[in-house]
Amino acid sequence: MEDVIKQIVDAEKQAEERIERAKEEAKEIVLKAREEAKLLEKSIVEEAEKNAESLIEKARLEGEEEAKRILEEGDSEIEELKVKATNNFERAISAGIALVRGG
Repeated sequence: MEDVIKQIVDAEKQAEERIERAKEEAKEIVLKAREEAKLLEKSIVEEAEKNAESLIEKARLEGEEEAKRILEEGDSEIEELKVKATNNFERAISAGIALVRGG
């Protein structure tokens, strides 16, 4: 009878040791999972930052191109206005001279 009780006590101790080992393993698994999650989060954030920087650079370049195009169009319009103004000025002078000669 004493051997049976000793076997039961030993079996309970072994069961407790297994439970403790399982708890420790579970803690290690949780810690490892948290570390991996943090690394994954960091990786995702870094990738998002790279994508954001790329999008910002693309938008900046597009903005510069648009500004350059607008400036070129403005310069072209200014040149057209200068030509028209010069032609109008020349016609005005010619008209003035004609009035003075004819008048």
